[in-house]
Amino acid sequence: MTEPIKTPIGTAWFDEHGILWHRLDFGALITVELAEETIVFLEALRDGRVSPAIVDIGEITFAESAARAAFAGLRSEAEPATALLVPPSVNPAPGVLARQFEALESDRPIAVFETEEEAVAWAREFLPIP
Repeated sequence: MTEPIKTPIGTAWFDEHGILWHRLDFGALITVELAEETIVFLEALRDGRVSPAIVDIGEITFAESAARAAFAGLRSEAEPATALLVPPSVNPAPGVLARQFEALESDRPIAVFETEEEAVAWAREFLPIP
């Protein structure tokens, strides 16, 4: 596990399996500029490492369509799969945004999960074979 780093929209780290986690901040309003900044942070954290990602979007408020497109365009060579974590909530926004993100064209699989356990089990299938 790596030490968490603060990104422009949340906190990111690698877990004990080698999965990149990115937990987005409560109430985050994600613009394309913030998305592009965040991608730079994540690439620095990744430092050439190939791994699936779990992105916890359960607390965000909104993400511009251009921001979602920027994240969908991440290279699959670095991130072979992305799990979006959206725990059940009274706030429907994260679920709606997850479905919009999932529908974007991407060269990697994107799936939505309600629990960390489901997301981790799925993401582990995409870890590189040592």
